[in-house]
Amino acid sequence: MKKVLALVIALMLAISCVAVAEVDYTNLKEFVIDPAQIPQEKLDTTLYVAVSVRDLTNPYIATIAEGMNMFCEYLDSIGQKYETQILDSGGDSNVEVQNMASFAAKAGGNAIAYADPNENTIAWSLAEAMGESGGYIGTAWNKEDDVSPMDLDNWVCHTSPDNVIGGYNTAKALFDAIGGKGQVFCIEGMLTNTASIDRVKGFYQAVEEYPDIEVVLDDTANWNTTEALTLVETNLTKYPDVAGIWCANDNMATGTLQALDAAGKRGQVGVVGFDANTDIVEAIAAGNATATISSNGYLQGGYTLALCYAVWTGLLDVTEIPEDYRIFATPSQTITAENVEEYISAAPEYDFSHVYFFKAA
Repeated sequence: MKKVLALVIALMLAISCVAVAEVDYTNLKEFVIDPAQIPQEKLDTTLYVAVSVRDLTNPYIATIAEGMNMFCEYLDSIGQKYETQILDSGGDSNVEVQNMASFAAKAGGNAIAYADPNENTIAWSLAEAMGESGGYIGTAWNKEDDVSPMDLDNWVCHTSPDNVIGGYNTAKALFDAIGGKGQVFCIEGMLTNTASIDRVKGFYQAVEEYPDIEVVLDDTANWNTTEALTLVETNLTKYPDVAGIWCANDNMATGTLQALDAAGKRGQVGVVGFDANTDIVEAIAAGNATATISSNGYLQGGYTLALCYAVWTGLLDVTEIPEDYRIFATPSQTITAENVEEYISAAPEYDFSHVYFFKAA
């Protein structure tokens, strides 16, 4: 079925594609959107722009939506007509796929979207939902290993920071902060989520380098603040001497800090997370948390849409884009007490015409 769909979409593209500008596909890092090459018919067509996300109450996910807004300011500057939509699944994978199918059908092919699949099992379904209507999608973080953007022309890219390295770096920062020894908790995200799986892998790579670190708890809080609060509260009674708590995202680190507050242990136990949520960054600055990772949702959301836009306009031919420019890592930054003030003071500014700026290497 997947191969049939890919052939159908390829035929649709062959019939409906616009002229593609001459591009050096061996040096796409230098590719720049030239508004003068965008057909006026495209500029006059209402483009439907969306981000598909899990929960806008998550501060990191909110930055993805803001990245869409930043990209749309660029669309304003070149005279592109558009409408935006946030597809909030509330963490329900079925809802996320249904949202994408409805959005794509409404747009009738004039659509681009960023999607953070709630689980790795739905990445193909999201791409397929967009592909059936002829629009373009870029995914991030989660997909199964046996599917790829190379299997479907409307699936422009799949990106993610290197979560193994991120998990390793935060774990190492935690272990160093507690003197390289002691009991630690590992709080995982969703067990079927690629990002969590890889971050935990990085955590355990670091554990192997610290023989005096004892992992006394490894459990999931499903990315959820309240679940993490309950989990940590329960286990603090079992392990009152815990020295550090590693969390696969900042929402769970927030719940962890709340549990430590209630136990009178804030600032006494190392805590790390992932996503650079404002409260965790502030906790690092205050000395109450150890580290987090900035995956830069502004950049992820905005540049994924910029790349899809370059394909929708015909400036890039997706079938000519090499695999390492369709599946690649995006930049990330470890934030600790050493650089937190610099991070807080830095406001992101992007030139979305340089669409591959978000490729790490």
